[in-house]
Amino acid sequence: MPAQPNLSKISHPQAPELLMPAGDIQRLKFAFDYGADAVYLGAPLFSLRARENEFNLEELEKGIQIAHSLKKKVYLTANIFARNLKLKPYKQALAEWIKLKPDALIVSDPGLIMVTKELAPDLDMHLSVQANCMNWESVKFWQKQGITRIILSRELRLTEIQEIKQKVPDIELEAFVHGSICIAFSGRCLLSHYMSYRDANQGVCDNSCRYEFNTYHTPKSVESGEYYIEDLRNKGEFYQIDEDENGSYIMNAKDLCLIEHLKELKEAGVCSFKVEGRTKSVHYVAQVARAYRHAIDEMMENKPFSQTWINDLEKVANRGYHKGFFMGQPNYTAQNYDTSVARHMTQKFAGITTLSDEGKILFEVRNRIEVGQTVEVITPRDHFTDTVESFKNKDGIEVNIAHGGTGFFEMKLRHTPVLPENAIISLIENPDLSQTSKSESSND
Repeated sequence: MPAQPNLSKISHPQAPELLMPAGDIQRLKFAFDYGADAVYLGAPLFSLRARENEFNLEELEKGIQIAHSLKKKVYLTANIFARNLKLKPYKQALAEWIKLKPDALIVSDPGLIMVTKELAPDLDMHLSVQANCMNWESVKFWQKQGITRIILSRELRLTEIQEIKQKVPDIELEAFVHGSICIAFSGRCLLSHYMSYRDANQGVCDNSCRYEFNTYHTPKSVESGEYYIEDLRNKGEFYQIDEDENGSYIMNAKDLCLIEHLKELKEAGVCSFKVEGRTKSVHYVAQVARAYRHAIDEMMENKPFSQTWINDLEKVANRGYHKGFFMGQPNYTAQNYDTSVARHMTQKFAGITTLSDEGKILFEVRNRIEVGQTVEVITPRDHFTDTVESFKNKDGIEVNIAHGGTGFFEMKLRHTPVLPENAIISLIENPDLSQTSKSESSND
């Protein structure tokens, strides 16, 4: 099979920016390969995902160089709310970041914004969603402080975004269009810290809002009809809660998905569509970037929206999708009553293809896969199904099963002589449900 063209090179020049998360260099590369115009990544020690950030100064430099060689952008996230002890190291780090020439710094803290303006006056600053900017007067305020782009609060409705742009037409607006939603104002959740002493904004959220609980009446609450829940991770600890016909959950939000509403966002003045997920897998990054890239390009060509892209988003792990606050106040339908994320996936991520030092295309296995299984091969410009014919391990020995985490294999497919580099391989549990065969390979 010939090498597939890079989807990111053919996007419409006037299209809104597709901004993807990059948790490490590999995910950065896949984001660009599959259609991102820009990525955001965490500054070491100064990002609200600091404990799950794989970038050090050397990796930052490498990532920015890769992006700029592709004429893409990198936004460096430094959105902590700083205590006094962070001020001196921030100034030191900022001096190093300036040398790397990121395209913008994502910031929240007013003090750090002032420091950045003084020490790096030519560096664009984007206001982080953590600052919860929700009205046009706030937008004006931040613009006067030197902010060039506002990352809008996830709680805003379309009509509110429209009004902000009307009142402040000369500011860039960025909006989240896809990914996990916190039950709090845009990530500033205290539930995990309250229940497990783990700070959600340091990357160690224990997802308290998504766990199952037992429900009880207490002797004092029978007459009043009150319910209490017992956290099954810590039996004997009770919290008062309400229950409906679905059971008892503590605010377990479905994932945001606005891929059907990109045109409305563009017309409202949003110039950058942002996807959540710096801790998500390379499978997530590639598949989501590919779907949104196609949807954006088709929107710019005035084509009707295709259900294909929603179907593709169902292939990655999700909690079910909803539209957040975009069309109005969410109700019970925005809650996920299914305790298993996997039940919302139509496929299972098996691994990726990569180029070895010897120039061979190898398969890096991420989840168990067997000879004879049906797989979907996904590239930036193509996708098709095929059957696994054989595996050879690093010693050249044929095996029938490749287990996740066991490294690289030579993989042969029944109908595909040569696999492209950086392809995603997904397992199709029920081949009868596949809509695309090798002979019906997509040319989208």
